[in-house]
Amino acid sequence: MRVFIDKEVHSLIEEFYDTALFLHRALDEQTVISKVNRLYGAMEALGNYARIYPLARLKKEWIEKEYREFICEDFHFAYQIYTLPDGEEIVRIHDACHSLIYHE
Repeated sequence: MRVFIDKEVHSLIEEFYDTALFLHRALDEQTVISKVNRLYGAMEALGNYARIYPLARLKKEWIEKEYREFICEDFHFAYQIYTLPDGEEIVRIHDACHSLIYHE
């Protein structure tokens, strides 16, 4: 399945790591780049195994929208599988939240 990532998800990842670099002097830019590359690799690969992850269980908004959830590099990602009019199935990642701020 092809994977589509909402702009908000890109922004949330960038904002989190910009803040982390500012607050944690020991965190270097290369480490962040490596983490971000792994995140995007995992999101792209999600299309191969999107059905194995369960529905979200903690964030109320994600539960109400019946999002599925997967975790990578301490980020929780909310997504859904859609079927397009031509029958193609796609994955759309709608939201993301780092484990440090993941709560209801």
